Amino acid sequence: MAWNHASKIIEMLRKQLGLDSELFTIEKIWDKEVGIDGIKIVGYKNGTIFTRTESSVACCELIIRKDGIIKRLNQYIGNIKIKNIKVKIG
Repeated sequence: MAWNHASKIIEMLRKQLGLDSELFTIEKIWDKEVGIDGIKIVGYKNGTIFTRTESSVACCELIIRKDGIIKRLNQYIGNIKIKNIKVKIG
């Protein structure tokens, strides 16, 4: 049986769950720039931000503003990494 360092195991789990350093950067920018109350980022994977809300109004606002939000977030990051935002109510 091969031994793995804890850091490698944690890194593998973070990637599988979509919890990498890009997610933390995106969350900080999201909180500062997006300003839609009631929407939480729950994951990020392959250029897609996954969000959740209890409010249908917040969901609609996100859908309406989605293209502008993606553009603004990509400007902060410095390249085009974010391609889509998905929102789930519930």
